[in-house]
Amino acid sequence: MEQTMFDTLLELPLFQGLSREDLTRILESTRLAFDTLSQGATVVRQDEICTGLTFVIRGDVISTTAAADRSWSIEETLTAPILQGLDVLYGTRRTHSRTLTAAGTVNTLTMDKQTFGALTRYFEVFRLNVLNLLTTHISRQAQPMWLPPPNDLKGRIIQFMRMHVERPAGMKRFNISHKLLGLYLGEDSRYISYAIHDMQEQGLLEIGRRTIIIPAMEKLITR
Repeated sequence: MEQTMFDTLLELPLFQGLSREDLTRILESTRLAFDTLSQGATVVRQDEICTGLTFVIRGDVISTTAAADRSWSIEETLTAPILQGLDVLYGTRRTHSRTLTAAGTVNTLTMDKQTFGALTRYFEVFRLNVLNLLTTHISRQAQPMWLPPPNDLKGRIIQFMRMHVERPAGMKRFNISHKLLGLYLGEDSRYISYAIHDMQEQGLLEIGRRTIIIPAMEKLITR
């Protein structure tokens, strides 16, 4: 049982590089809550206050991010390991940026803010892992802003989608109308519809009522 917990922690980026002695101290002296959630259970909810870190250790989740006015949203299927809360645990904005829902049975680990602060103070490797994850997150967020501008409407639509997803791969579902997408892109909704229907004929996406389903985002990006 102990070996299983050691292996589980070592699979998580924040704990990589810690010695077995350090992991033993952490398991014996901190409040780490392991849990199993069934399909449909909410892991975290968008706009709720973040009080600690949540790790999805095993399984898939549906990540749903809604616009500030709730006029549109994105659903993504994400596979563990997933860390939620590191970017909003401190600072002025302390609410979750997305909702995570179990797509099947998932295993989670939660760590409260007090425990996170203690581990950051006492373990240099843990502290370096935190810095590495934060800088990687910032770099990934900034990178799409510096991509060359698309030379056609299809490219602009794809760039819009790429800038709003968590990971540029896997299945995505955009719950947005062609009219609203046109407003974001400054383009007539008719031309948006033409471009999206053309991409559907190419097998890159599927159109539903106020939805655009992308089976594989990586294929859309490299069209």
